[in-house]
Amino acid sequence: SKQSEPPVNFIQCSELHQVTSCAWVPDSCQLFTGSKCGVITVYLNRFTNSTPLEIEVESQIHLYGHSAEITSLFVCKPYSILISVSKDGTCIIWDLNRLCYVQSLSGHKSPVTAVSASETTGDIATVCDSVGGGSDLRLWTVNGDLIGHVHCREIICSVAFSNQPEGISVNVIAGGLENGVVRLWST
Repeated sequence: SKQSEPPVNFIQCSELHQVTSCAWVPDSCQLFTGSKCGVITVYLNRFTNSTPLEIEVESQIHLYGHSAEITSLFVCKPYSILISVSKDGTCIIWDLNRLCYVQSLSGHKSPVTAVSASETTGDIATVCDSVGGGSDLRLWTVNGDLIGHVHCREIICSVAFSNQPEGISVNVIAGGLENGVVRLWST
């Protein structure tokens, strides 16, 4: 069976392009990888005709905008955007359909370590290190306007949105903290 066979490397990267994060868009067969050097590589894939469920790389495209290691990538399919964040303090929104730059979310004064987006509103949450310790959580509209921010004394390692229909439920941002706690913030 396939499960008993040894794994096969799908992509081989140089040390400079060492993969630090990735995101996948299944219905369009796009694989995004973020690298140590700050470049995002988009692999356009297709299923092979010869063997079902086997994928091969059709082509690759590079997205440039960061000057340091990519720390996280997030695909928000309903809004057709990819969001990338980096150790250089930048957060960039990319168009999934045209694979091009849309805009930057500015104001982070330290490395941006985590990102997520709401599939119901398109709002974006970013996390960066705080000067006095802990983390700063920022909430942005999909158009790049800052909605607000909060300081968390603990380090936020990851973030995620709940995606319930607006007007029926109160959606939250969940933050996975370094101390093992999951904290919730109302959006």
